[in-house]
Parts: sequence; C-alpha cells; structure tokens
Amino acid sequence: MLSILRKARLGIYYCLVRLIPHNLRLKLYRHLFLRAREQNGGYSIFGGNVQRTSYGLCFKRGALQREVTAMRFVRKRTTIPVPFIVDYLVSDDNESYLIMELILGETLADQYGSLTEDVCRIIIRDLIDITNELRSIPPPSRPPLVCGLGSIPIDCRRIQLNGSSSFGPFDSVKAFHEELIKFSNLEFPNQETESAALSKIHRLYEKPHRIVFTHNDLHPGNVMVDANFRIVGIIDWESSGWMPEYWEYIKSRSVYQYRKRWGGRVMARVFPEYEEEWEVDCIYYARRMRY
Repeated sequence: MLSILRKARLGIYYCLVRLIPHNLRLKLYRHLFLRAREQNGGYSIFGGNVQRTSYGLCFKRGALQREVTAMRFVRKRTTIPVPFIVDYLVSDDNESYLIMELILGETLADQYGSLTEDVCRIIIRDLIDITNELRSIPPPSRPPLVCGLGSIPIDCRRIQLNGSSSFGPFDSVKAFHEELIKFSNLEFPNQETESAALSKIHRLYEKPHRIVFTHNDLHPGNVMVDANFRIVGIIDWESSGWMPEYWEYIKSRSVYQYRKRWGGRVMARVFPEYEEEWEVDCIYYARRMRY
C-alpha cells in the first residue's frame, strides 16, 4: 500500500510541475533546495549539491543531462532501483536542478562500519543480480561502441588523461585500449620493468572483452540500503556508459577509502573473473605520469 501511495504522489508531482512555467519552476526549485539545506537534519552530500526533503523528493543541483538520460534509460530497460525523475530543469546560465524520488534508506557509506561477513553476503547477492541485469542491456550495434549514452565521450575520473576525465568515444574495445596506452605516458624505473609491464598489458588486451552498460561509479556512497542491508537504490549515474566488461570492477575497486573492505571483500566476489584486469589497472595507476 505504501508503495502504491508513493507512486501516486510522485505521479501527482510529475503532472503538477508541468503546469508551472519554466522560470517560476526554476525559482521554486531554487527556494526549495535552499530551504531543505537549511532545515535541521537535512541530507547533504557532494558538497551540499544533493538535498533530501520531508515530502518524498530529493533535489540535486548541478546535475548533468547525461545523468538524467542514463537514469531514464536504465529505469526503462531494467528493474534496477533507480530513482524516478519528477523534473529536470536548466536555466539560461546553466543552473540545473534534478528533482527525483527520495529513496527510503541510507547509503552503504553511512553504514560502512557494519559490513560484517553476513552483511557482505547479502549485498553481494543483490549486486550480482543488479550488475547482471545492467549488463544484459543490448549494446550499440554500430560505432562508436565504447562511449557514453548517445555516442558521447566517456566521463571517468579513473582515466584522468591530460587533466581531463573526458575520453573517446571509440569504435571498438581495441581502439579504447590503444588510446589508453598511447596517452597514459607510463613511466618505469628501468627497461626490464617496462618490458614486463607492457607485455602483461598487451597480453591482457588481446583477450576478447564484451561491451556492457556500466554504472562506472559503483561505490558505497552510491548504493542505498534498507535496515536489512537489501539494496533499495543505485544513485549517481552521470559517469555511466558503454565500457569493456571488466571496467565496473576496476572502477568500483579503485576508490581509495573503500578499497580494502568494499573492493576486496565485496566487489572482488561480485566480479571474481577480472583479477588480471585489476592488476593491469594498478600498473597504469602506479606508472602514469601525473598532470
């Protein structure tokens, strides 16, 4: 019953806001966002850009169109718990507001100290189901194949080449790998170390890798859970896109503050087949010239 009432309320919000002119909606969202931020106990993450409200909505200021597109794409094609979008508005000077369903739960980051072995097993089961469903979405049938939704560049902070997280798009996994090697400017202490590392990299890249839809930022701060640690929401889709099948694993494991428990105890068991890819990514991270 509660779920039905929540859906009905979201539907009413969705219809009502479209009766309000664009400029007035923008003023309304700005006011509600600031009011939520000032309220006692207001939920605030990402530097205060996300605010929870008491009436079932969540406001995100500064959201990009690519995130909105991805959320709608995944909701339409899967049963993955992605927040329902009530509205998305951008002003003439690029001030943007994403109004979405408030997921009832906490981020796994807020409960990170509770990651016992039993809890990990619960989360792993849900993550396997979620990632399998995400990876079952048919990939693009024609180039570019490694890209963001709509054939736009990849947005991935793990890459960070030439000071930018924007990369591609690419016609194939091979082209993606070649560009990664070319622009990483890897540095090694000696020729022997360089030869061994590059041999390992090239050997790995000769393996066939499927292209699958990837969240690309699947860490505890973006996983919402209920009191029983069942996953009730996956949030923050702005970096998602079509990537080689191993990328979800190496990206989720690379977040430093979560690397040991989340990366080693959870994600390594969700994706046990990509340890060699993780080792190669560690070579990149250790040897890449910093900008």
